[in-house]
Amino acid sequence: MSSIGSRSVGAEEKRERLLDVAEAVFCRLGHSRTTIAELAAAAGVSRPTVYAYFPSKEDVFRALADRVRDEFLRLQERVDTSSPARTADEAVRAFFAAYTRHHGMLVVIAHQALVDPAMRELRDEIVARPERRNARFLERLVADGRAAPAVPPADVSRAVTGMVARAAELAVDHPEQADRLGGELVALYLRMAGIDDDRG
Repeated sequence: MSSIGSRSVGAEEKRERLLDVAEAVFCRLGHSRTTIAELAAAAGVSRPTVYAYFPSKEDVFRALADRVRDEFLRLQERVDTSSPARTADEAVRAFFAAYTRHHGMLVVIAHQALVDPAMRELRDEIVARPERRNARFLERLVADGRAAPAVPPADVSRAVTGMVARAAELAVDHPEQADRLGGELVALYLRMAGIDDDRG
């Protein structure tokens, strides 16, 4: 693989690689201590190279936050819909994997959301839109007689988000437990949602 600074790397690929490096730097240093100089050094490029793609540190951070949000929004579009239990299994595991992969960035976004209304809105979008989609999924299943949740669907969705967030913290610290944690999250979801486990 060519380095980020290589002329053989296209502009879009270079931008994505810079964002990959930037995510690691923001996670390591936090928002306030991250600088364009730190980003450039970590990427092995000059500061003008970073500025060619992002006018400021805030633009880098916003692009990263948007990328994380977009990944979360795409999650439920790629799941197996052959049965409610399979849909739940794939959606919960994908949500957990994304939460684990971006755990550090989600923490930095949450910290920035305390002082930046635009970041608060984006953070809410990362969490709330998947929750609303999940609640609608459960409401359709209830209407079809295929689910009997223990609490209203919106509450199941919020509970799952909290469980996934905590499980992601554990998975970051203990990656060898990720498969077990994912399976337990699915089992808890199916039980809370009152969905028969027909995965076979």
